[in-house]
Amino acid sequence: MATGFTEALDANKKRKIVRLTSLFVGSLLLLTLSSNTLLTLHLPKVRTELGRAEALVTEWRGTAPLMPRQLIELSNKAEWSIKEVHVKEGDLVKKGQTLITYENPSADREILDVQAGLAEQRLSLADLQDAYIEAVRNNDEIQARRTKRELERARIAIGVQDRKVTTMQSEVSDRKRIIAPFDGIVTQVHATPQQPSGSGGQDISIANRQQGYQFEMVIPDDLGLKLRTDEKLNVQIEHEGAKIPAEGIITDIRPMSGADGGASLQDGVGRSASQTVSGQRVVVKVQHPNVQANELVSVELTQSEKTDGGMLISSEAIRQEGKNSYVLVIEERPGPLGNTFIVRKSPVRLGRTNGQETLVLQGVYGKDRIIVESSEPLTEGQRVRV
Repeated sequence: MATGFTEALDANKKRKIVRLTSLFVGSLLLLTLSSNTLLTLHLPKVRTELGRAEALVTEWRGTAPLMPRQLIELSNKAEWSIKEVHVKEGDLVKKGQTLITYENPSADREILDVQAGLAEQRLSLADLQDAYIEAVRNNDEIQARRTKRELERARIAIGVQDRKVTTMQSEVSDRKRIIAPFDGIVTQVHATPQQPSGSGGQDISIANRQQGYQFEMVIPDDLGLKLRTDEKLNVQIEHEGAKIPAEGIITDIRPMSGADGGASLQDGVGRSASQTVSGQRVVVKVQHPNVQANELVSVELTQSEKTDGGMLISSEAIRQEGKNSYVLVIEERPGPLGNTFIVRKSPVRLGRTNGQETLVLQGVYGKDRIIVESSEPLTEGQRVRV
């Protein structure tokens, strides 16, 4: 009886020991998992992406003001006073139409004075003719010859003065007005009545409507070098609050590099990460009946380029170390408590970029998980949370 009771006590103790041991092991396992989870939560958080074997699409947008292809600025060369302005900005004018009239009382008086002197010379000529007739009538050959010479001199002087009056009248007539040299549109009027010509700059500017308008802008080499003269471009013109589609024709392309070219590249980017900024200055002619000078014209160019075995990644994933470029990728390592993610540096060779995306020629593969951004700075070999 006593022996059976003792055996029952021993079995009960063993069961308690097994339960306590299981509880202890479970607690250790739970604490280990919890500590690993807490450690993981404190790791830097990263966002990753995979490289893409897709075409590199470069988009470029630019704006520029429309300017007349032929613009003439006119003023009175003699700086006469402005009498009347017959047109205003935006008026359509015909060739030969009077735009501005001028006045100069002193020029008119000068003509009157010259004409008065000419009248006196003609009176003197009449006196010489009477003297010649008198000498002939008196058979005074010497006096007749002398008078005849005086008559010839007087006729020559009268001819000179007559031509002078004609020239002065022509000049005054020309200077009294400015006429339109062609059918066009008035772009600017600086003339003010009763003020001297040119006091506010050129009196008037006329654009030739038959020649149309043009604009110029600097386009990055990636797109600009593929353009050709006489090539057509679709453009949008901002006119009276609306965008009007129009067709432009490239008339001139010239290289533009350095600081000036770089400053004019507008909104587009499409160059190798190692190239300097340069572009092509492109002049485009636009013919449209409803547009005017200084209206904004916008151009959008798109280019799709094959990657040729490279991988496209976000440009923000590329990092620099001196002159060398690299990306950070995730290396996944299995472990007894789950996989861990380690940062690895991968040197890369870059190709072209459109600003948002860059072509990586070497150093990145299709299955690489590339770090695009992280919650804190990273170093190679560091554990992270994806």
